[in-house]
Amino acid sequence: MIKALVIAPYEGLIEIMREIAEEVTDFELHTEMGNLYEGVEIAKKSKSHGYDMIISRGGTASLVQEVVSIPVIDIQVSGYDILRLLTLVKGFSGKAAIVGFPNISQGAATICNLLDLDINTMTIQKDVEVEDRLKSLKDDGYEVVIGDVVTVEAAKQLGMNGVLITSGKEAVMESLDEARRVYQLFSKLHEEILVYQSIIDAEERLIGVVDDVGKLICANKQFHAEFSNEMIESTPQLKEIIQSTYKRKTNQTKMLTLHNQLWNISTSYNENHLILFFETAFPNHTNVQEEDGGQYAVEVQTNVPHVLMTGKSKQIQEVMKQVEKYSRMDEPLWIIGETGNGKDTVAQSIYLKSKKNNEPFITIHCDLLKEGQLKELLQENYFRDHANGIVYLKRIDRLDAYSQKEFYHYFHTHKGKLPRLIVSSNDEFAIDERDATIDHELFTLLGRLIIYLPPLRERVQDIENLIPVFISEFHSKYSKQIVGVRQEAMQELIEYDWPRNVDQLKQVIEQLVLHSNSYYLEKEEVSSVIALLKQRQEDEYSEHNQIEISGTLKDIEKRVITQVLEEEDMNQSKAAKRLGINRSTLWRKLKS
Repeated sequence: MIKALVIAPYEGLIEIMREIAEEVTDFELHTEMGNLYEGVEIAKKSKSHGYDMIISRGGTASLVQEVVSIPVIDIQVSGYDILRLLTLVKGFSGKAAIVGFPNISQGAATICNLLDLDINTMTIQKDVEVEDRLKSLKDDGYEVVIGDVVTVEAAKQLGMNGVLITSGKEAVMESLDEARRVYQLFSKLHEEILVYQSIIDAEERLIGVVDDVGKLICANKQFHAEFSNEMIESTPQLKEIIQSTYKRKTNQTKMLTLHNQLWNISTSYNENHLILFFETAFPNHTNVQEEDGGQYAVEVQTNVPHVLMTGKSKQIQEVMKQVEKYSRMDEPLWIIGETGNGKDTVAQSIYLKSKKNNEPFITIHCDLLKEGQLKELLQENYFRDHANGIVYLKRIDRLDAYSQKEFYHYFHTHKGKLPRLIVSSNDEFAIDERDATIDHELFTLLGRLIIYLPPLRERVQDIENLIPVFISEFHSKYSKQIVGVRQEAMQELIEYDWPRNVDQLKQVIEQLVLHSNSYYLEKEEVSSVIALLKQRQEDEYSEHNQIEISGTLKDIEKRVITQVLEEEDMNQSKAAKRLGINRSTLWRKLKS
């Protein structure tokens, strides 16, 4: 039985490995997700787990090979993999290019020539070349970049559409064949290593073997449980002991404090390496207590994902221009649009493109703020403490009138000492004095710049651009090998009105991709899902319109008002307008 660690640079590879793990009988496969240096860390931590080899892909495999002593098998990108991706990319708008190492770019160029596809191919030798190459492509008008994980992530950061070349099942099976061949060659050597490892693992002392520059070569399990490789290689006192031992060519003993523990450390000299022995001088009684920090409804992100904004409609093109322009400004910004239409994406795009993107991105979920929590934020000067960053006040229209007034007075008083404020709200609100859902003064203060996101039903031509992007995302997540949508199926998707906008479209595409067993999303699958959506809408409408008529007239009236409020997404002005009363009358009837 071959025990192998699979380090998957992307989610879809995990799904393929799970499927293959059920088919092969001579492998014990353990899969973890990690790209490049994340994969390296996984490989380092796995050294004491008794793996025969590591299986990974591309740049991750190359980096892992540098830090482990066991064989590393590289999953190759096959011609089938490239052909599938090229077929999918035909559905994208804009110029496309393939950027990758020779094993990708050379095969891709050949297939493009055979199929007469107008897709530029560019070869790189090192990952540090990626950013400059992509900037050059962007300047030349390219919008779509096909490549490995590094290329795709770099493309997204530059606002381009990155499409990941995934490895199909065929390529993974070929890598397992290679693993079998390598295992036969290294099995005897591996057995010897296990014997030596078991000997040092039996020692109670912590044992580490280092070379002449202090790099850890191997260690026993007790050592790995206490120390990381980096700690050993970067601690000045240990470096001094190692260098002194090599210089004098004699064994040494010293006492050091590491990890709040006093250790007796001794060295054993050899021309090619030296052995470090660690023994505790006395037990460690230091206790570390962790407090459950963080505030409810306050989200702090230090690593905001790049989400591509795409579409051909004039409306979304205008929004993208506003994002570019407003990201260079510091004035407050108000984003308006229906639920599920991408207001968060706009806010995050502003942040990522701004000069403040090295600071945390803080989101205040206004609809989740508990009673008294807003006052705590203001009294503790939470906003002034983050004056160099960006704070996103999400769904500010869900705040009650009193809380909005508190916000206004605080922001008005502390002008010039605040972070940049980005605000979002539903597109149907009122700011007039009698039926206001948004405080007029607060809107005047924070709505200096406004971005309006029209609903998806008003920009249906964007649907054709969004769907390939979603398929590409779920393609790498589920590894389904889908390359496009049949025209009849696309037409049904375009004709549906998408009441919950882009979020709903993305959710439907994910379900279609997940359950599809074809290379294309077919009309029958789409028709079935759309029919189900329409049925649910009818059921919800019917359910909402069933009003219990038992009780007094006052009870029935209150139930009617409550239902109308729910149907209007708790929008007080819209509910009052439908009922033919003003807002003060509405609340008087609810509270009576």
